[in-house]
Amino acid sequence: MLAVVLGAIRARRAQAATLFLLTALAVAAATAAPWYVVSAARSVAIADVTGAPAAQRVVLATARVEGGTDADATVRAQAGRVVDIRGATGTASVRVSGELAHEGIEQAATVAFRDEMCDHLTLAGSCPAAAGEVLVSDRTATRLGLAAGDRATFTVVGKRPVELRVTGTYQLRDPLGPYWAVSVLGRASGTDTAAGAGDPVFTTAETVGLADAPELFAEYHVVVPVEAYLGVDGYDLAAEIDRQQDHSGPQWRVESRAPALVSRVEREQWLVDLGVSVAAVQLLLLCWFALFFAVRHSAEQRRPDIGWLKLRGGARWRVWALAFQQSVLPMLAGAVAGAAGGFGLARLLGEVDPDRTGYAASLSLAAGGAAVLGALVAAVVADRGGLGAGVIDLLRHVPARRRGWRADVLDLVVVVVAVAGVYQAYVTDRDPGESTGLVLVAPALVALAVALVAARAIGPLAVRVGQRALRAGRLPLAMAATHLARRPGTNRVFALLAVSVALLGAAASGWSAAATAREARATHDIGADRVLTVQARSRAHLLAAVRAADPAGTQAAAVVRNGTGEAGQTVLAVDTERFARVASWQEEYGPQLPDLLQRLRPGAPAGVRLGDGRLGLDAEVVDGGEPVRAVLHLVTAAGAPLAVNFGQLAVGRAAYQMDLSGCGGECRLAGLEVAALAPGAEPPADRKVRIHGLTGGGGPVAAVVDPSRWRGPARGDTRGPTIGAAGGALEVATPPEAPAPGVTRTGRLYIVDSPVPLPVAHTRLALASGSPGDPRLSLFGGDEVPVRFAGQVIALPRVPGRGFLVDLEYADRLAADPGLGDEAQVWLAPGAPDAIADRLREQGLAVFADDSIGSATGRYAEQGPPLALRFQLLAGALGVLLAALALAVAAAVERPDRSAELSALRAQGLSLRAVRLIGYGGYAVLVVAGVAIGIAAAALGGALVEAAVPVFVDDWAVLPVPTGPQAPALLAAALGGLVVLGATGAVAAGQLVRATGAAGGRR
Repeated sequence: MLAVVLGAIRARRAQAATLFLLTALAVAAATAAPWYVVSAARSVAIADVTGAPAAQRVVLATARVEGGTDADATVRAQAGRVVDIRGATGTASVRVSGELAHEGIEQAATVAFRDEMCDHLTLAGSCPAAAGEVLVSDRTATRLGLAAGDRATFTVVGKRPVELRVTGTYQLRDPLGPYWAVSVLGRASGTDTAAGAGDPVFTTAETVGLADAPELFAEYHVVVPVEAYLGVDGYDLAAEIDRQQDHSGPQWRVESRAPALVSRVEREQWLVDLGVSVAAVQLLLLCWFALFFAVRHSAEQRRPDIGWLKLRGGARWRVWALAFQQSVLPMLAGAVAGAAGGFGLARLLGEVDPDRTGYAASLSLAAGGAAVLGALVAAVVADRGGLGAGVIDLLRHVPARRRGWRADVLDLVVVVVAVAGVYQAYVTDRDPGESTGLVLVAPALVALAVALVAARAIGPLAVRVGQRALRAGRLPLAMAATHLARRPGTNRVFALLAVSVALLGAAASGWSAAATAREARATHDIGADRVLTVQARSRAHLLAAVRAADPAGTQAAAVVRNGTGEAGQTVLAVDTERFARVASWQEEYGPQLPDLLQRLRPGAPAGVRLGDGRLGLDAEVVDGGEPVRAVLHLVTAAGAPLAVNFGQLAVGRAAYQMDLSGCGGECRLAGLEVAALAPGAEPPADRKVRIHGLTGGGGPVAAVVDPSRWRGPARGDTRGPTIGAAGGALEVATPPEAPAPGVTRTGRLYIVDSPVPLPVAHTRLALASGSPGDPRLSLFGGDEVPVRFAGQVIALPRVPGRGFLVDLEYADRLAADPGLGDEAQVWLAPGAPDAIADRLREQGLAVFADDSIGSATGRYAEQGPPLALRFQLLAGALGVLLAALALAVAAAVERPDRSAELSALRAQGLSLRAVRLIGYGGYAVLVVAGVAIGIAAAALGGALVEAAVPVFVDDWAVLPVPTGPQAPALLAAALGGLVVLGATGAVAAGQLVRATGAAGGRR
């Protein structure tokens, strides 16, 4: 019997080869899908963890511990028992606050020790090794005039001073990385001019103990490894952190944002599981249908063989065995090849966690087994109809066209279920960010419903076309249409083509929309083609450094981003003269950027410049009282603040001389202050000082005596001096005593070289504070200044929600406070050379991070939704290939009868040209109609269910996320379907024409 079966398979090798390929594809897809899911789950976790903010990768325990030289050991012992993360080790730190002094200059400072600190610092000098040795930051060293080998003192309130020796200076290495994240020791601002506040003095643990503080602030800092987020062996990081927080005790406080990252990873993995599983099931069902269709058509060629066996009295079991083995043997061979190919494909899909290899293998085997079982069931069901038919019907060349009511009811039920499922998916899809299996199968349901309805119409439509063609004498068209109408399997072929093309179109449309959204988000989140995060001594230093590094102003712009304001509002301060050349401004933001920037930088009086050399101040103290001094506040060319103290002013008019140095070419005059003799004290009340003139190397400075060129402080809670004119001089009267507590008094004036109120552009929901008619805004996390609205936009680059856009230079001049939480950046235009980073370093900027739109787009492409969409796109392409194979089977089965019919007609005078038109035209109509209906179904599904897979796990919606059908993607899917299915139809038509030509006679 086996020889007979093998002979039958050889006789119908085309159909056998198609069954082999169909089964191989089904099994390969089924076995590869679990490996893809497990691999993608690992890739998603790694991409999320490595791309997440460093604060989400840290567990921090804080407490106050008893002072002493071995306090760090106490921290390790106690906190190490509280925080225990698998695969992680912690670093202990202790610190104490006090005053650091050098040569009469004092500032608040924190002296601290931390494990491995020197490995995370960029040093100019050596790491402290002995008691009393310290490292100071570059900014602290500049402010206090310290260098390696110098000595300073550190004093805790009420304790004896500790003598320190400076071993070198430092800058934080990778301050945005996990080592410094969350820790107080790494919270220096990007433009922090109050150098002591954010720059600790690093030393040994013994030195911290020598400060003799009764209590020390302690931190135990644990960087969570990537493996802890993967959930290997059931390890639940979020639950473990919750447990440690509950059992930390009264002394230690445990805090972490890692559970939020765990939730994100879990949701992305769930989306991958759901998206890939649904796509794999759809592909598997399509494979089973294609196998059913192929076996059903192949059975038509075996009908005469079965009829003769029955006519000759063959046993029933022998008839069944001979029939089934002709389908089962190629399918089993295809299953073996598909399993091997699936495992090989799995190795190319990505790396699977070694601890989950067994789990992936078991899932793969189960899925492959289900695919084989389903294929065999499809074959049995397909062959059953032929085996149950009578001998007369089996020996007919054309099977009886008995459709029966069961097929009609089945089609109706499928359409009703599909419509109900699509409606339910449409309702579910109204909730943003939610995705279910029903939403994911909605495109397939739409395709199925549309394809079945269209398939029912193709027969009657072909009949009408054939009748009209016959009346018109167009014989090739009439015969092609008649063939489509009278073949029983035409509607199934058409439905299979339409469904496969619809799935490919839906997947391509979803991928295109998601890719567009990822690019738009990356462009928004980065802001420019490339962005460098830097640290500067001040905002003015940042501006000056960028302008010096790019004198042409075409490649770089200084930007300060501050998100420390109220209600989550962000201030984006930019160099408006350069910003339009470097920013990636999107149309969705609103107005044209150059026009907007012009409104943010209106004309203002020119700044007053002074050069190095002799300065002369002609000042007059009007009457006696508490002594005062005069201080000139300047900003150097490098952006550093510089104060010129003329000392105590005598009663009456006198000339005062000082040498100005350190301007680096020229300084900008920022302010003039009538101050108390004691540093930091409020000025005496009601003292009048007249400024008759200021001379520098270039001669008299006329603006100094012009009252219109000066203003008081912009802060609402600060009372400044009164400004007036007296006999051609500038008269400054210090404010009277404060009428109420909470009001600060100052004798400082500010030169008017920026507009007041400051023009700002704002997003629609951003609101300034202050009283009605006097809007105010905290520009840099500090004092509020008066503003006026100069424009409205939909969104701002690199601003996650509500925000303001201001001119950096004007804002810096108006905001006297140094700022807290500034994120200093340099935005680069496309094509900016890598050497610009070196030029920025030469100007004194420390480059901490380098990001780009391309890098951000790549990171988003490794998230869960893109991985699921990638598999759906692959499944859609395989579905079209399956449809092509099914079309090839149908063509191979009908070829003998069709060639015989056409050969007979040729003998009666039908030309070979007409045969070509009939053969190629019939398949062309079937393919084109199937592709057109499939693309229409994909467009309809995309319109009903906008985004089957969420584009972003965090439901990002700062800009509109494209959803619905994407015309370019649908066109590409249509072209792909036409190429694959058209090529299959062309080959089938060519074989039919050749068979007819060989059997026929004349041309």
